[in-house]
Amino acid sequence: MFPVLRRRKGVRAAAAGAALSVLAALTGCGADGVGRAAPGPDGGSFSIGVPAWYVAHLTPGRAGKSSVADAIWTPLTRIDDRGRAVGAVAQSVRSSDLRHWTIELRHGWTFHNGEPVTARSFADAWNAAAYGPNAMPYGYLFSDIQGYTDLNPLKGKPKRTTLSGVRAVDAHTLKVTLSRPLSVFPYTLTSTVFAPMPKTAFKDLAGFDRLPIGNGPYEVAAPGIKPGVQQLTLRRYDGYAGPEGSAARITVKSYQDDATAFTSFQSGAVDVALASGSRLAQARRTDADDVALSTAGGVVYLGFPLWDKRFRDRRVRQAFSLAINRHAVTRSLLQGLASPAAGIAPDTVTGGGQRACADCRYDPTRARRLLSEAGGWHGRLTLWTQADPAMQTVLEAVLNQLRTNLGITSITLEAQPTDQLYPNLSAHKADGPFLLYMGASYPALYAQAQQLFTTGSGTNTTGYRSGTFTSLLDRAAAARTTPRITALTRRAERTALDDLPLAPLYHPVTGAVHGPDLTGVHLDFLGDVQLARISVR
Repeated sequence: MFPVLRRRKGVRAAAAGAALSVLAALTGCGADGVGRAAPGPDGGSFSIGVPAWYVAHLTPGRAGKSSVADAIWTPLTRIDDRGRAVGAVAQSVRSSDLRHWTIELRHGWTFHNGEPVTARSFADAWNAAAYGPNAMPYGYLFSDIQGYTDLNPLKGKPKRTTLSGVRAVDAHTLKVTLSRPLSVFPYTLTSTVFAPMPKTAFKDLAGFDRLPIGNGPYEVAAPGIKPGVQQLTLRRYDGYAGPEGSAARITVKSYQDDATAFTSFQSGAVDVALASGSRLAQARRTDADDVALSTAGGVVYLGFPLWDKRFRDRRVRQAFSLAINRHAVTRSLLQGLASPAAGIAPDTVTGGGQRACADCRYDPTRARRLLSEAGGWHGRLTLWTQADPAMQTVLEAVLNQLRTNLGITSITLEAQPTDQLYPNLSAHKADGPFLLYMGASYPALYAQAQQLFTTGSGTNTTGYRSGTFTSLLDRAAAARTTPRITALTRRAERTALDDLPLAPLYHPVTGAVHGPDLTGVHLDFLGDVQLARISVR
């Protein structure tokens, strides 16, 4: 039986999730700005503090995955509480060969301006995201669709503006042809990057990014994003065809990092905030009933710049990995709210949790020997990470361990905003290892491996290339059973980690702290807050 996603017309997603599995075997401050939850007959309002990048962009191809994007947009499929891809806007997703897919849309879905959501809405949005000159950072996620390379030629301007593999047959039927068989395609469609956009979006993509018209449970209230303004208001969309949002209004306040948002929560400026490490441990000790926890389906890793000749010798990369005491970092620094990693995904995602990295252990003696055999270290070392206090604290601990265990005395730390760091990595401007977090786009090892190691992936930060890895992952993509997909992906993971372009360090436990007036605070598989489920008492 080939992967099929079906949905009976008129059945709500919350009630019919069990019947809609795609490849089910694959996955075992109120509106006034004062920051206080306000109950009311309409569902009330609350506020949440989020990292600045959550609201830096709001267009699907620019925003990426976040709790805010999930509130504004609804793609074709979604991940349910059991980790399965089930129907959202899609009624069915079918293929007989895993390459040619037919997607039937449900009737009755509309954008926030009342315009019907059609197959053309998806096709136009995907074309805009994939079209190279539009420079949308998540456009690479469409690389499996036939015609993507025509929109992103290695040299010169694109000769086409649309994906040849996407065709709107009628208002509710979308035909998609992939460049290779991909059994997990219904799972990739759960990303809000694959959400539709209305006709007005294409008149002014930049303006639309600031004040979008989505199709999710919440609409963006005017003026949307304005320069210098760190607040966004979301209003419940009463015409939403899925399960409606619980609260009537949500005020989203942006902060430079989670630490600042947590401080604002403590002061009463927001009702919900993400927390990790010592701050999360503190919150658990003081008021455990108002803390939601989740083992995020991702990994914090130390990536190596393979374009830097100092890291081309595998023994140098091994030495760095072996010099880091992961247990000390997770036990003492993170107070047990993380687990040491020897692979790229935890066991909370299908296929994750295996010890795929032979050099992801603590052995300072061997580390020093390997570095010496590679010629030793000469000169300064710079370690990079994003401008986030928690990540900087971890990187400082790594810095001290490298200094002690490898004898590298001249080490500096460089922190940059996320939207600056990733472009610098893509342009090969970083001159040292970098500490980053990567979460799987859906709860399967395949997703994480594809993102971290595939040539052309926007999140392949190390510049890793391997024909053996690519061959194994392609075979996994074409596999028709869960055991085969998992086995081949695990082989691909081991292949990459034997080459060690990056060293997994730990799988974080994330959390959200919230006020006592809120209920239904749940985290998704990436540890992000599900805004539409939060209720005000």
